[in-house]
Amino acid sequence: MIKYLKYLWLLPSSQNAMRYTLIALILIFSGNAANASDKISLQLAWKHQFQFAGYYAAHHQGYYRRAELDVSIVEGGVGKFAREEVLSGRAQYGVAGAELLLHRKDGDPFVVLAPVFQHSPSVLLVRKDSGIVNLQGLIGKKVMLLPGNKDADILVAFLNEDISPDKYQRIDQSYNLEDLIQKRIDAVSAYVTNEPWQMRQKGVAPMVISPMVYGVDFYSDCLFTTEKEIKSHPKQVEKFLHASLLGWEYALDHPREIIDLLVERYKVNKTKEHLQYEAREIKKIMMPDLVEIGHMNPGRWRHIKRTYEKLGLIDADFSLEGFLYTHYKPDDKQIKQIKQILSGALGVIGLFAVGCGVLFLFNRRLTAEIKERKQAQKEMARQKERAEQYLRVATVMFVSLDVDGKINMLNEKACAILECNKEEIIGRDWFDLFVPDSVQYDVKILFKNMINGNIGGSEYYENEIMTSKGEIKYIAWHNTTVRDDHGKIVGVLCSGEDLSEKRTLQDQLMQSQKMESIGSLAGGIAHEFNNILTIIIINNEMNMRELSESNPALRRAKRIESAGMRGKDVVKQLLTFSRQDSPTQQTTDMRSIVQGAMELVRSSTPTNIEIKLNIARKIYPIWGNGTQINQVIINLCRNAIDAMPDMGGILTVALLNEIVEDNFVRPHPALKPGKYAKLVVNDNGIGMDEKTMARVFEPYFTTKPIGKGTGIGLAVVHGIIKKHKGFIDVHSQLGRGTTFTLFFPAYEANRPVQEGTAQVVYPNVTIDPDQVNNLKQV
Repeated sequence: MIKYLKYLWLLPSSQNAMRYTLIALILIFSGNAANASDKISLQLAWKHQFQFAGYYAAHHQGYYRRAELDVSIVEGGVGKFAREEVLSGRAQYGVAGAELLLHRKDGDPFVVLAPVFQHSPSVLLVRKDSGIVNLQGLIGKKVMLLPGNKDADILVAFLNEDISPDKYQRIDQSYNLEDLIQKRIDAVSAYVTNEPWQMRQKGVAPMVISPMVYGVDFYSDCLFTTEKEIKSHPKQVEKFLHASLLGWEYALDHPREIIDLLVERYKVNKTKEHLQYEAREIKKIMMPDLVEIGHMNPGRWRHIKRTYEKLGLIDADFSLEGFLYTHYKPDDKQIKQIKQILSGALGVIGLFAVGCGVLFLFNRRLTAEIKERKQAQKEMARQKERAEQYLRVATVMFVSLDVDGKINMLNEKACAILECNKEEIIGRDWFDLFVPDSVQYDVKILFKNMINGNIGGSEYYENEIMTSKGEIKYIAWHNTTVRDDHGKIVGVLCSGEDLSEKRTLQDQLMQSQKMESIGSLAGGIAHEFNNILTIIIINNEMNMRELSESNPALRRAKRIESAGMRGKDVVKQLLTFSRQDSPTQQTTDMRSIVQGAMELVRSSTPTNIEIKLNIARKIYPIWGNGTQINQVIINLCRNAIDAMPDMGGILTVALLNEIVEDNFVRPHPALKPGKYAKLVVNDNGIGMDEKTMARVFEPYFTTKPIGKGTGIGLAVVHGIIKKHKGFIDVHSQLGRGTTFTLFFPAYEANRPVQEGTAQVVYPNVTIDPDQVNNLKQV
């Protein structure tokens, strides 16, 4: 009788009372009806984990038993796939991905009952510190994938970006995440619900590249069976599917209970924290609040089929008919039995009606009280919703901590600043997650004083925080204690404003003012020094005229002359840096200047250094001085060559056009949008640390040994770029090399040359060292 329960929902909604009564009666009369159960086997796609939580819930909550099913849940593993087990008959049901469609095409009689995951958890995982942020970054890299076409969604994502298999090195999956952590490979196919957590536990920040970003959106973890099973046991298939979906509903509502079951009963080799992370990520890709669990859209399957067509794995005329399960419908005999049940139950309904009459008077008494309570609850709900709206639209971050420093509330602005999801951090320790070790002691002391009541009123404090992605931000806090109805302190409410951008702008302004001051000082010194040199050089020339060739003093006079001329060159460089000279400027072709400068560089470059030159066919003309630009190129190239002393390396110089838009210049008010000729000089040498980069344009600052450099070269480059109304950015990492990116405003005869500052930290348009080598001729 239980098997007819679902058909009672066909009754009109006006007969709800009858519906619930009949359900109760059927359950009473059929409580012992299931004397025998059908034994069936469910083959999982992998080892026991929260990925299959719904089936454990269906088993241990008795959903399978009440459906008269005796279900064995069998874990998978390396080399044990659900498709082979179901096809051989060792299992009647299985869990697999969208590749079931390919097996159907090959003649395997598989039928998808329900896609449990609305989106595939399959992603490519790379190390965040690798600098790879998209599929293009994997060109020429080692990518570890499942054998064959089991990672079809990832393979198609590559094709959507015009990246054919010969453009990356494909390696078969080893199922060992250490290959990525130890940098033996560059990327690996993984589940977003699992491996990112493992990497973080190893102290390695992951970067996730999802096929969905590239238009590939597959179903996953599909529950499936065979045509034979549906034809031989149609009712059993329906009952198994229904009980399994009920299990998934229970599992998502009670994740901690299922996690305890996995650890204690199934001996899963994962921590509870790991399983909680998996549960949160699975809920995101199932979307139970928006989509009914197991919902299947034929249109999505047609999209998946077209995706496989791109790989040449399926024909365009292949039909999905029979591949997608359609629910079992009752025949006339079963409908007649339902009607008999309904007729027999009508008599019992009369008995219930008498009892309902007795309860009616009692219920009236409760109605007034219930109404009052509902009114109060509605008012509380209204106030709560209003408060939540205020938090959502607030332009500052709000974080609430309990007495132990655990997070119990935060708003959307806080999530944006901390770069995290609310569900991931509620209940976790604020100090361990977001407060750097360098300031943690002081922040904890302040917090404890507030919790102990040693600080009255609101407390202002500034400190650094570290986001979930490892970025340091500077926050100004207003903290206040939270008390319960009895006046006891139960936590601290913190409102914070992100000062990071303001501090960056202040640092840039100070650096610009410092460089202006240094430039003025250098110019003054240069003029005075020039006067002294002029006297020395002129008097030396007069002495030389009076000395014969045989006079030993003539040799010493020539040394004085040589030293004086070198001094004049230094003065000229200082004047260039301070912008107190006025070299002629005109419409200038950057292509010819770069090509000419590189000929000079090439002739004096050691043989163990390879030079790559990438110049676009058409470059915007600029308004400038060719001699000075030539000096800039040579200075930057000489520094790059010096950064690759013994082991050699690659020097890459690229010239291309760039259009800078408003969103790029917003963090730097001195910049202006427009067209630029962009020059990039990159090396893969020793690189610089942050302290060195902060002083790289200061005159006479050098890291080279005594006698190897004056420290004036980059200061001169800085002055020349500023003279040309341009911008300069430097990006460097120790052991990975340095990239200088220079922007020269394009010259247009019908408009004035743009104004701007010279030294600008401009990360939005910095070319990564790995990308420079992939530049192509335009």
